Amino acid sequence: MTPLTLQDLTPESILNTLADIETEFTYVITQHRYWEILPAPDQPPVAVYDTEKHVRYGVQPSKLESLYKENPFLILKSWQGTVLGTLETATGLLWSNQVVTLELSRDKALEALESATHAGCRNWRLPTYEEFEAFNTREGNPNRTENRLLRTADGSESYFWLSDPWRVDVNGEWREIDLSESGYIFAVHEVCKEALERSGFSGLALLLIEKQWQLATPDGKASFLTPQQQESGVAWRSLTLLQLMHLLAERGESLRVDGRVFSFAPHPAFALLSEIDYRPSRLPKLEKKDLTDPERGLWELHGAPPDKLRRWQLVARNPARDLKSYPVAIDFGTASTVVAVQTDTQNALLRIGARDYYAPIEPQHFENPTVVECLDFPTFRETWTRTAYRPAHDWDWMRVGHEALAAWRDNPGETKVLTSILPKLKQWALRGPSAPRLRLTDRLHGTEVEIPPLTDRRPVRGEPLQVSPDDPFDPIEFYAWQLGMAINWRGRGLFLEYLLTFPIKYERAQKEKILASFARGLQRSLPQTLIDQGKALVDFQVKEIASEPAAYAAAALPHLGLAATEAGLAYAVFDFGGGTADFDYGLWRLATPEEVDKGYEEVFEHIASAGDAFLGGENLLEHLAYQVFCANLDQLRAKRIHFTRPLDAQPFPGDESLVQPTQAAQTNTVLVASRLRNFWEGKDAGFNEPQLKIQLLDANNQKQEVALRLDADALDAYLRTRIRTGVLVFLHELARAFRTLEVPEVHILLAGNASHSRHVRALFTTDSEDWKALITETWPDKVPFSLVVHAPLPMDKEHVYAPTAKTGVALGLLRLAPGNGVLLIDHVRAQHDEAPFRYFVGRLRRGVFQPVLTPESPYGQWHELGAVADGVFNLRYTQSLRARGEMREGDGELNLYRYHLPEAEPGQRLWARPVAPGVIELALGMGGDAPSDQAPHIRLDLEALKSR
Repeated sequence: MTPLTLQDLTPESILNTLADIETEFTYVITQHRYWEILPAPDQPPVAVYDTEKHVRYGVQPSKLESLYKENPFLILKSWQGTVLGTLETATGLLWSNQVVTLELSRDKALEALESATHAGCRNWRLPTYEEFEAFNTREGNPNRTENRLLRTADGSESYFWLSDPWRVDVNGEWREIDLSESGYIFAVHEVCKEALERSGFSGLALLLIEKQWQLATPDGKASFLTPQQQESGVAWRSLTLLQLMHLLAERGESLRVDGRVFSFAPHPAFALLSEIDYRPSRLPKLEKKDLTDPERGLWELHGAPPDKLRRWQLVARNPARDLKSYPVAIDFGTASTVVAVQTDTQNALLRIGARDYYAPIEPQHFENPTVVECLDFPTFRETWTRTAYRPAHDWDWMRVGHEALAAWRDNPGETKVLTSILPKLKQWALRGPSAPRLRLTDRLHGTEVEIPPLTDRRPVRGEPLQVSPDDPFDPIEFYAWQLGMAINWRGRGLFLEYLLTFPIKYERAQKEKILASFARGLQRSLPQTLIDQGKALVDFQVKEIASEPAAYAAAALPHLGLAATEAGLAYAVFDFGGGTADFDYGLWRLATPEEVDKGYEEVFEHIASAGDAFLGGENLLEHLAYQVFCANLDQLRAKRIHFTRPLDAQPFPGDESLVQPTQAAQTNTVLVASRLRNFWEGKDAGFNEPQLKIQLLDANNQKQEVALRLDADALDAYLRTRIRTGVLVFLHELARAFRTLEVPEVHILLAGNASHSRHVRALFTTDSEDWKALITETWPDKVPFSLVVHAPLPMDKEHVYAPTAKTGVALGLLRLAPGNGVLLIDHVRAQHDEAPFRYFVGRLRRGVFQPVLTPESPYGQWHELGAVADGVFNLRYTQSLRARGEMREGDGELNLYRYHLPEAEPGQRLWARPVAPGVIELALGMGGDAPSDQAPHIRLDLEALKSR
């Protein structure tokens, strides 16, 4: 039958669709009288169903085939046993001496055959001479006598028989054409031959049923389709067509006619409803018990009329019964996302977008790639913007997670695939309105999709979501919906409380936009029948409660066997992720008596934070690709191949002709970076070949073969230097964080997948010369405390839910969830509700950057930057913590903004104050006298400046 889909997962739509199935089944089955019944779509028929008599005949074509091939002749009989003719199995011709029983001349015989009807068949004919001769002489012909004559209809013998064109003397073995001479007639018919040629032995069996015939061996010892083989027709006669569909489905049988097969699952609604979770999200398919067991049932059918449910043998379930009071933790990462769910017995980790949910679980499966793959955008968008809750999406339109990443990595040279995939969603979320737009090209149609900047569209608490075709496509909302479908799976329950983490340096506005996208996507994964009940949306919430490194510390410290102390165990987290490196410093202590009275047992005090905005695994990979491009400029210029430049990379002379924001340039960077991943992630530095042979896109989007030179030593030296810079900054910030605290030791926790890097391992090996040099640079005199380095938490195949360097953030977030007796005190955030200012702002003095505003600068306080010369001030700014040391002019991370102030009078100074994590205000004033709030000033968004 025509495949049917559920456009909306509401009780009415589901039942209407099932009614359509019944209507279509009724129409189709009544178009043909006889149907073959197959035990499975690809197996031989076992029976034939007569739709007029409502009788099932238990014929098995395989038995007919055996009977046919083992006997040169079979006797054709009526249902009652009357002999009708002889079937010659070698030719498939049906022979009968009963069509015309008289001895006639050839002309009279032809005239008689033209009007004759026998065995329900017309159009009998004379055999050709060759057909007759083969029939007459074939061994085993039951119509031949001992005298080698053929029998007539009354059983007597005859010499003379008519063929076309000869009259044959079967005894004298001669033939003659004499139209006046007479003979008897063995007429032939091709009805059996045609059935065999059309549908094989199934077709012949169907013909026997239709004609009410049976076949038997000449000795009568074996036969096909006797009345005893007929199944009881009484039970089948009493069935309605819907009951018949139920019965066929229960037996797992299919119907076939004219070569077309109509299949039925083990339940009439099963074919449609079994994939209700699998089709949109590749979750396990439903079994019959999920649809019919009184203790299970479908959320989507809640509220449906009971009589209609009984008609389809379905069970509805109130989704409110499956609401869980536990929180869900989501660590939304640049490269991968981890989801942890609290249950009655344990904290579990989830796989999202797995190719096979029945495959054995391994720890790395819980690192769900933050990747979206676009295959059929127009069809996806039509469905996605039509229905708010659980739209009838198809995984083959748009997918995420492991399968999307597999397409990315399994096709490193296929640009059609790469341009259909959007990785690093988290970095896309940070792009401002002035940043170049990202584009996807769907794989099926080649439709180009421009992705607008992320906006804050948080749903109104307590009110149902509305969608429309005018909604912008938000890939984070879709990714969050897929997460929600896996979280709110009917085998697990429905969750209303979601906790997210963010890097320390994220602005509130950035976090609010991401939280809004997650709120929309996660809410859309709830069933409509729950939303209709109202109360759930009041309790639904998506919120941030801790930073990523703080959450990691909450999981890692207990897992390492450490314990909180009254004075406080000092820790420092080096969280080296895909997008950034975050540094977190704090104390883990036992609760005070006052805190115990409030229900807390232990406390994490966050005393300082820092980070390196560009030290991320994916960013370093992009830098490696950029370095390879820069080492092969002559080739790229000759073939007009463009590429992109990382935000913190140094430009080169003439780069404007090669560095472009086009999709081709982005694709080229992705292609080269993907081939360098093993070099970045491997334990050893090196390449099998000194060249990278690869196809890249030129300025006309045509593929060009290039052989890029590779310098493993230079690339590895870059990695070592860049990571060492980040580690040195981490240690300097550690020294600042604990300089006023008397702690005996500080536990350094290495987190994030990039912390497995060979360079990180080498730099944090405490007995190495590298480590000793870092310590000396940080503390030239003496380290005031012991430093205990803990390697990244490894994967444990025996305990797959144990925290790792990546999953520890989500698991720690669950530990920090309200009600668990763990208090998180953020001294940094307590100073103001917003994240700290994250830039260094100042000017150059003798070629060295002199910061005036720093991440420690309080919001709203004016600071003098310096004199304005000739109406221009060269403002310098950076996020790099290296600004605390000596950062010189020309540094790739030091940015310039030429601020024109034609109105500045001689002697006036430029003043600045931070007002948001990435925003400052500037005003003119005199030296030593800060501008008043009424003085003219402008607002400068440093993040927007950097993305121009």
